[in-house]
Amino acid sequence: MKVCYIGMCGHSGQVHETLRALAKEDRVTFDAAFGDAKITFSGAAPGSREEALGRWFGDEMPYFSDYREMLDETKPELAVVSPVYGRTASVILACARRGIHVIAEKPIAHTMEELSEVKQAVRENGIRFTAMHFLRFEPAFQEAGQLVRAGRIGEVRLITAQKSYKYGTRPAWFSDRSLYGGTIPWVGIHMIDMASWYTGKRYRTVRALQYGSSEKACLMQYELEGEILASMNLDYLRPQGASTHGDDRIRIAGTEGVIEVRNDRIFLLDRDGEKEWTPAHTMDGPDLVREFVYGRDPIPLEELYHITETAIRSQEAADSGELVRIG
Repeated sequence: MKVCYIGMCGHSGQVHETLRALAKEDRVTFDAAFGDAKITFSGAAPGSREEALGRWFGDEMPYFSDYREMLDETKPELAVVSPVYGRTASVILACARRGIHVIAEKPIAHTMEELSEVKQAVRENGIRFTAMHFLRFEPAFQEAGQLVRAGRIGEVRLITAQKSYKYGTRPAWFSDRSLYGGTIPWVGIHMIDMASWYTGKRYRTVRALQYGSSEKACLMQYELEGEILASMNLDYLRPQGASTHGDDRIRIAGTEGVIEVRNDRIFLLDRDGEKEWTPAHTMDGPDLVREFVYGRDPIPLEELYHITETAIRSQEAADSGELVRIG
């Protein structure tokens, strides 16, 4: 299986860690779509002119200045797509139209027109496709989701979630909406994914607000199917002196209990009392990249498309100040 990398603006380094580990394994049976089970790295290239060409992977693979030339010359089976965020959809389309399978940065599109094009290209070219929604596979968030879906806290009624980051030094294109895409689709999409995945419900409406350069503070309010309410706050206001780069939290209140995730720990309050624990992290557990290359769908496409649509509609709501319907 030949793998190439287009851009290094997001989480493609996490994908590479898993693929590099798989490349060292003696016996690996990948999905038939990927051909030979042996992983080789065929090349890396920037995904747009806004990116500097860097030797991101040392001497592990050749480097190209134009990703289209790389695709045509090396003919990889799998492309890991992580360009400047506003260019993601166009790179996905270039790969799909060449019949190349894709693991893409999220969001996979920033407009409904782009999303429609991506869906059509994936369907018509028959490629395997997923996106880097890694929060689903973080041990605490994953185990909490399993408990919610198993009915541990009864019927979900209210979800509150947070993503807080240090801003630090960001590239100039973060201040260009056409290139950055917005904080809600870039950061908020993680918690948009969590709430829908935990409940198995789809979003119906959204209201949203945002403030500041590069939208350093955002607030979204949702109604999901089944009369479930959700609110999410995002910020780039975490002090530089904080011990961690991010502070991700989620609280799910149900008819029979409450479960929270914060600081990589789970806090459960139900009829049996209060408990808290840190889930064990093990490579034997599900991993987005492993699931994908082994032929399974870590995130069903319809869920992926709905999550993306919700992020797009949420940005529209923040820009317009109006209630926006989803779906």
